[in-house]
Amino acid sequence: MCHRFARLLALIFACLMPLAPAFAGAWLQQEGQGFSATSLTLRRDLAAVRGLSPVQRIPAEFGYYGEYGLHARWTVGVDLNVSRGRSAHALLFARRPLPHLGRANTAVELALGLNQSSEVWAPMQRVTLSYGRGFDTRWRDRALSGWIALDLGHEWRSKGREQTWKLDATVGLNRPGKLAPLLQVETSKTAGAAVSVAVTPSLRVPLARRFGKDAPELVIGLQHKRAETRSLGVKLAIWHRF
Repeated sequence: MCHRFARLLALIFACLMPLAPAFAGAWLQQEGQGFSATSLTLRRDLAAVRGLSPVQRIPAEFGYYGEYGLHARWTVGVDLNVSRGRSAHALLFARRPLPHLGRANTAVELALGLNQSSEVWAPMQRVTLSYGRGFDTRWRDRALSGWIALDLGHEWRSKGREQTWKLDATVGLNRPGKLAPLLQVETSKTAGAAVSVAVTPSLRVPLARRFGKDAPELVIGLQHKRAETRSLGVKLAIWHRF
C-alpha cells in the first residue's frame, strides 16, 4: 500500500509541476495583512445515495483557517478542524519562505497543537513543504491568469502513535470581483489505513463586488471522497481578506 501511495504522489507531481497565487502554502501574507476561511462540509455515503446499502451517517466537518503577515518573512496562523463525534485538531503554525525555484515560490511551515481521537486530546505536530506558481495563458482569445499550489505534509498525531502523509493540490483562476473556478485534490495515507482521496471542484462567488479583489467570497464545492467508504458531499466556505 505504501508503494501505491508513493506512486500516487509521484503521478500528481508529474502532472502538475509543468503548470503554474494562492492564499496559503508557498505564499506568505504581506506584513499587516491576513486571510481567513471558515468551512462546513456535509457528506453522504455514496452507496446509500445509490440505494445499494443502508444509510451510514457521516459527521459534518467544520473548519477554520486564519493567517496573518507578522513580518515580511514570517506568516503565522491557526488551523482548527472538527468532525463531529469523530476527531478534531487545533494547531498554531508559522511559515517561512525557502529559496525560489525558477518562477515558483516555496515555503516551509511548522504547526504545533493538539488533536482529539476517541475523546482524548493529545499533542500533535505537522511539517509542510509548499510549492506555488502563477501562470498566464489564453483561451479563445481571452487572457487568463491563475495559480497552482502543492503542499506536502507529514503529521504526528496522538504523541506520534499515528503518522500521516498528505499531498494537496489546488488550481484556480484569478478573476477579481467575478465568478472564478477552483479545483482541489487532497490525498492522505495513514499507517495501517487505506489511501484517502478527495476531489473538490468549486466556484468562488464574490459577495460584495464594490470591494473589488478584497471582496469576501462564498466558495461552493461538490466533493467526492474515497477512503474506507466513498462519499459525496457539499462544501461551503467563506473566504475573507483583512
